[in-house]
Amino acid sequence: MASLPVPSVQAMVAATGGADVPPRYLRPAEPVAGDSEAQIPIIDYQMLCNHSVPDDVVEGMKASIQQFFQLPMETKKQFAQERGQLEGYGQLFVFSEDQKLDWADILYLHTQPHESRNTKLWPDQPANFRSTLDRYSDAVKDVSDSLLATMAKNLGLEREVITGKCIHGMQSVRMNYYPPCAQAEKVVGLSPHSDAGLLTLVLRVNHVQGLQIKRNGSWLPVKLVSGAFIVNIGDMLEVFTNGRYKSIEHRAVVHPKEERLSVAAFHLPNIHAIISPLKEMAAHEDDAYRTLDHESFMKLFYATNLEGKSFLERLKLN
Repeated sequence: MASLPVPSVQAMVAATGGADVPPRYLRPAEPVAGDSEAQIPIIDYQMLCNHSVPDDVVEGMKASIQQFFQLPMETKKQFAQERGQLEGYGQLFVFSEDQKLDWADILYLHTQPHESRNTKLWPDQPANFRSTLDRYSDAVKDVSDSLLATMAKNLGLEREVITGKCIHGMQSVRMNYYPPCAQAEKVVGLSPHSDAGLLTLVLRVNHVQGLQIKRNGSWLPVKLVSGAFIVNIGDMLEVFTNGRYKSIEHRAVVHPKEERLSVAAFHLPNIHAIISPLKEMAAHEDDAYRTLDHESFMKLFYATNLEGKSFLERLKLN
């Protein structure tokens, strides 16, 4: 299900200065944990920090995203979402005219497998955007596959049990622009949710932080390490492992004075994969989740409001 078109937040802030926030963006505040940032584990596995993505690829991706969102609005609109489609410049998960909106603009593109790419929606400005995204996409796919193999091994499984389903696997990249907001405490840049796929690799583009994870009923800010990726476990991995690995509920908040940019690369199995608990995970216990084919799983996900882990709750059998 496609998303309804909404105004550009970046353009709105440029026109009004952002002092007056429309009611559709205002939300009640939620508790944020105190000084607990150090509790987020750092994994040094020649990836994540000391990962295999070359520095020039990372820096090139950051520069390309910053330059894209600095383009005039009329230029960015050349890559706007087409009616009934998810890809392009715009916003996702908007299904009604009265739902609350995220304080963000996005560029969302399918990047893997290569034949799935709709390159007419890949910006040709800045000039090296397409080649940079191509290199970045391949590099983070390798990181995700390597990490999934290690996670399978940690569960006592063969390393290829999950990565075998990722041959010709799917990947999409969401580039996020969060304008500053004078009432930052009353808006949300990205609604609370868990990701649909297996693993998401998140890269902070500029120095402004804003990612938070849900922990013990409150929001825990994620303090980033320079050069590191944040790795989010997604709903498909929770289903595959029958709940042994839990998908993480997270959101993005915005800064009152500075823009924030990030890029998330979502990694999923191939289109033919069946999304159900692995037989190795269900051998000594009942399945905890429904079985769906890949296409049905994703259609259901993109037709659901971002509301915490409510999507995954609908897939549970008990």
